Amino acid sequence: MLHIEHLTFCWNKTQCFTYNLRVARGEILAVQGPSGVGKTTLLELTAGFQTPVSGKITWDGDDLSSLPPWKRPITTVFQSDNLFAHLSCVDNVLIGLDVKIARTPQLLEQINSCFDVLSLGGLQTRLPSEISGGQQQRVALARALMRARPILLLDESFSALDWDMRKECFDALQTVIEEQGMAALLVSHDTRDAAYLGCRTLQLTSS
Repeated sequence: MLHIEHLTFCWNKTQCFTYNLRVARGEILAVQGPSGVGKTTLLELTAGFQTPVSGKITWDGDDLSSLPPWKRPITTVFQSDNLFAHLSCVDNVLIGLDVKIARTPQLLEQINSCFDVLSLGGLQTRLPSEISGGQQQRVALARALMRARPILLLDESFSALDWDMRKECFDALQTVIEEQGMAALLVSHDTRDAAYLGCRTLQLTSS
């Protein structure tokens, strides 16, 4: 379980946010609210990109608060700028994996299967500039899912997709999260996302 307890962050000592939440394995928590209420800040704190004033982040009882981003069991998918322009789609996925993992035919088969689930079949050798923005986002999601880290942070990751494609991605995402026992935080301005997923929501408001 992901447990965030009394996690506090302040911008210029004038605007402070405090977060308390729990996300179980196999669960998606949708984080909603207007601009400026700290949705992305929550993800940045969880990932270790920002330093809190106080509070604690734990995963299955292990304290992550003092760990640098690269040592946290977390993968983040941002709204944009997720891919390396000079690498093919499949190499963009491979570069996100642990360097100790052997690039075997079995691994490539798993990646191809993930591409098929996300309706990306046949795009493995293309560069990001040769596919649409929505397809780029799905490649970034494929990389995140292949990393198989237990905490997944999604920051407006599906905003470039039309609604039908978004639903397909949500179906695939939900299946993988349940099968792998991941915990996910989904930041989204679109309330349809949480409604379609049928997940709990954390509604943030300005203080």
